[in-house]
This record gives sequence, C-alpha cells and structure tokens, in this order.
Amino acid sequence: MSCNSPDKSRLSEQATNLESSEEAFTNSDRAAENAVVRKVDWHILPIITFIYMLSVIDRTNIGNGRLYGLEKDLDLKGNQFQTAAAVFYATYIACEVPATIFLKKLRPARFISSIAILWGIIATFTGLVQNYRGLLACRLLLGLTEGPLFPCLIVYLTFFYTRKELAVRFGYIVLGGALSGAVGGLLAYAIGPPSIGLGILGWFFLADSPDSAWYLPPSQRNTLIIRGTRHQPEASSLSARTLHHNDVLAAVKDWKIWAFSILNFLADIQIFSYAIFLPTIIRAINPAWSTVYVQALTVPCYIWSAFAYFAAAYASDKLQHRASFGILASLVSIVGHVMLVAGNGVAVPYVGCFAIASGIFAASGIAVVWMPSNLPRYGKRSTAVGMQLMIGTSAGIAAPYLYPTGDTPRYVMGHAVTAALMGLCAVINGVLWWSLVDTNKKRAAGKEDWKIEGLTDEQIDEMGDKSPKFVYST
Repeated sequence: MSCNSPDKSRLSEQATNLESSEEAFTNSDRAAENAVVRKVDWHILPIITFIYMLSVIDRTNIGNGRLYGLEKDLDLKGNQFQTAAAVFYATYIACEVPATIFLKKLRPARFISSIAILWGIIATFTGLVQNYRGLLACRLLLGLTEGPLFPCLIVYLTFFYTRKELAVRFGYIVLGGALSGAVGGLLAYAIGPPSIGLGILGWFFLADSPDSAWYLPPSQRNTLIIRGTRHQPEASSLSARTLHHNDVLAAVKDWKIWAFSILNFLADIQIFSYAIFLPTIIRAINPAWSTVYVQALTVPCYIWSAFAYFAAAYASDKLQHRASFGILASLVSIVGHVMLVAGNGVAVPYVGCFAIASGIFAASGIAVVWMPSNLPRYGKRSTAVGMQLMIGTSAGIAAPYLYPTGDTPRYVMGHAVTAALMGLCAVINGVLWWSLVDTNKKRAAGKEDWKIEGLTDEQIDEMGDKSPKFVYST
C-alpha cells in the first residue's frame, strides 16, 4: 500500500499489533522455539569454539616457540622474530573482506571446514622449517588460510541467531580464544592434526543456513527462519538476504562502520600483544621462574578473561545495551597496564595481568556483535564485518613491535601505548552510543518520516538500517 505522507496512526497500530503478536507468541511458542535454539547451539557452538581455539593456537604458537628456543634454533637475529610474527597478518587481513562478502556463495559450512583442514596441514609442516625464510613462508600461508575464519564465523552466527542473542553466542568464540591461551603450551607439539580432524568433522556436521539445517525437521527449520526476522522486517525479504552491489557500497560509505573498524583496531592491538607477549611479561615479573612455571601462570589469566567476557556478554544481551560494557572494559584494561608499569614485587604486576584480561575480549568483542546487529541487510552486514575485522586484525602487524626485548622488565612503551589506545576505545564507544541514541530519538519523534513519503511497506523495509522505522541497538 502506498502513502503520500507518513501515517503516525498506522505506525502506532503496527507497533500495537507487534506487541500483541509477541504476547501471543510468548504464551504459545516460546518453549518450542527455545528447544530449537538449544538444538542449534549443540550443533554449532562446540565446533566453532574448538575450531577457533585451534586457529589461535596455530597463530600464536610462535610465542611459545620463543620460550623453547625458536630464535636460537633458526638463528634469528634482530627483529626477525617480530617480523615472522607480524608477516602472518599480511595475508590474513587480505582475505577477510572477500571471504565475508562471498560466504553464502562459498557454502559457509564447507568453506569454514575446508580452511581448518588446510591450515592444519600448514601448521604441521611449520614444525619442519629449518631457517628464517621457511618460517616466513609458512607464516604467510597460515595467514592466507586462517584469515577468513573469524569474520566468517561472525557472519555465520548471524544466520542462526537474533541480535538479542549474539553477544553470548560470540562468547563461545571468545572462549575458544581463551582456551587457546590456557592450553596452547600443552598442545604446542600436537598442533596441526587436531585442526585437520575438526575440519573433517565440521564438513559433515555443520549446516550452511537455517533452511539447510539437516539436524532440524522442516517445522523447526521454519521456526528458525521466522524468528530471525520477527523484530527486523528489514531483514525478511529475499532481497535483504541476497548480496547486492549497492549494499557493499553502502557499507563503505557508512561512517559508523569505519568508527567500529577503528575501535576494533585499537582494541586488537591489546589482544594480539597480550596473546604473543603474556609469557614474556610474566617472566619479566620474576626472571628466576622456569618456562613451565611461566606457562602455568598464563592459564588463570585466560580462564578469567573468558569468564569476564561471558559476564559482560550475558548482561549486554539481557539489557540489550552494548556501549557502556565496551567503555568499562577499556577502562579496566588501562588500570591493568598502569599496574604492570608502576607495580613492584610479584603480586601487583600479576594482578595487573588479570585486570587487562578482564577487559581484553569485551573491549573488542562487544563491538564485534554490536555492529552487525544493526545491519539487517546481508550485503551491507557481511561487507561491514569484513571491513571491521580486516582493519582490526591489521593491528597484528604493529603489536609484535610494542614489546621489544630491550624494554624488559617494565616494557613501559608497550604498556603506555596500549593504555592510551584503550582510552581512545572508550571515547569511540561513547561517540557511537551518543550518535545511535540521538538517531533513535529523532526517528521516534517522526523527524525522519519524510524519507518514506510515497513508499510502500516493502520499499521501506528495503531501506534496511536507513529506514526511519529501524531502531538501532545501543
């Protein structure tokens, strides 16, 4: 139906109908839907948790190699270790945007499983390198195969879960990252074959999308499809679920996506430097500690980081609010860096490692689920996720140089720079929060209704997040 001017009474009636529909749904179908979601959880979350865990172990295992004499064995000199750690991200970041844009065409489940098999093979052969050039070659190939994984997992989760559930589900990827830190040293000699085995399992176990979820009967597949667009009609049409050139361009032109991308870059500097240098930082607290003891002391930090993220994610999903959790995580991390620089003895610096761990995943992770939850159209969402993570992951190129060997034991430069970047994270979170709240207020007051004059309901939905009827998650 067309309209010559925005009809506020019609919009009010639609809102009332939506509330009534939700009430009716709650009374009759909530338990059945929860059963479907639990079944999806069991078929997706364990596999993506362990696939991501193994990818991070493969990626950062070079840090454990340093503790066990990698530099001496390969006769590395100067900054060659840092270069070998950083060059991985050259190919890694180059794959992220193309992989997310074309994910649906690549068959998501098969693609994710295939790259796990490939990097498992490469990781296996990395253990056989004899010199610096061989190490560089393996790191570049590892980046090429691992690069698509993280952004594709984010987009993959948006196929199956609503924006009210994303933070907690993303937490399982975070858990994989935390487990990689906790058990990476123990699995250092076994990396490669487990990735290959898990990739083969994923090939047969994962589904590409809700409508091809083999583990659900047709009625439950339909439930899964419907629930994904119940509160986002902008995502319900075939057009919204299809890749369009205009949606790709819309992502590139949206300043908010660039702000989220910069936010992730700043937060990822901390993640990557922490993952690579935590053993080195802990050893600097007491150089007399053995390598095994240092590795053991990293484990509680990673366990705590996962717990802290899940607490923030649960509260964020429950309250349907994102920004303040990102701000708090950034500020807590800053306290940790200050403790490591200024603290004396053992207790204060080690507690500082826990303070950083408290915010390390939430500062980045909340932003990773916040942005795509505000992009109902697949083309714009997939492009935006690729952009956000490509720019964020490029932090891995800079991070290895923040903690040079000559700065031991305080590593003042590394901690000072990272603390300053986390302060900028807090500021960007605040700016995005203010902007989205302001836009929601304008839309609620009808100040953007002129945009939908003369448009049908279907045309309004096609506007995606630019529709005056769309409410941003803040």
